[in-house]
Amino acid sequence: MLGKKVTILLLPQGSRRIKRLSIPSKLPFFFTIIGLSLFLGLLAFAMHTYWQNSQLKSQASELKRLRKKAVQQNVQIYAFADKIRLLEEEMSKLRHFDQKLRAMTNKGPLLQKAGMLGTGGSESEVSGPKNRLQSGSEDLIRQMHRDVERLLAEASVHELSQQELGKIFEDSKSIMASTPTVWPISGNITSGFGYRSSPFTGRAEFHRGIDIVAPVGTPIKVPAEGLVLSTEWSSGYGLILSINHGYGVVTRYAHLAQVEVEPGQRVRRGQRVATVGRSGRTTGAHLHYEIILNGIPINPMRFLASKD
Repeated sequence: MLGKKVTILLLPQGSRRIKRLSIPSKLPFFFTIIGLSLFLGLLAFAMHTYWQNSQLKSQASELKRLRKKAVQQNVQIYAFADKIRLLEEEMSKLRHFDQKLRAMTNKGPLLQKAGMLGTGGSESEVSGPKNRLQSGSEDLIRQMHRDVERLLAEASVHELSQQELGKIFEDSKSIMASTPTVWPISGNITSGFGYRSSPFTGRAEFHRGIDIVAPVGTPIKVPAEGLVLSTEWSSGYGLILSINHGYGVVTRYAHLAQVEVEPGQRVRRGQRVATVGRSGRTTGAHLHYEIILNGIPINPMRFLASKD
């Protein structure tokens, strides 16, 4: 059948004559194949074009997202760099404050002596992070990591220094609390520290403390924190109370009427510990008050700053 021809009858409008057109029977099939191929080709081209456009739109959207993310990262880098700059400034203040404290406590510059105190960078490196950003964000990020590591190391060393200074100030506070700087009673001094004429023999003798006149029963307050060392009796001093304040300092109270604490008891500054009497060898009611430093009696007036 493929070898035969196909006759097409054509009837023009307004004409009674019929025209015949004979074409090979293979030609319609050939045109059908061509048309179908063209259709499939156009369809494939349209689909490929649509896919490419979709890819381009997706890539454009991703590029826009990446650009937005890059801008946000740069903003974060700027902010982080500014925070590092502020940390540098605060660390510099801390460094100077540490040096002042160590000078006040007569302590050497431990951090510098130990070779651990970091040195600040140049103004362009520390105070101008945005200038460094011009050389690349990656370079700035690496520099910021180095700055952070250095600041962390220096902060660790400063923490050790602050611990040492804290111990010094705690010791100083403890020393001040244990130093007998207030009067045990209020009254006039009738006999001072040092050599004097004995009120009983008239001969020269060394007076180991001071005598403060007060009525019998006057409360005696401990002038500093300490530990009750002993209570005893002697023919000369009568009833005696001794308190150890640490750091080699002992206070002694004599001619007492009554002791109100016991050996081993801790006492705080201003606490009532005894009362004035006239026990032992005395011409009248008064308190004999001594301060002994490392076993040697010293003049209490060197310590008595106030009568509060």
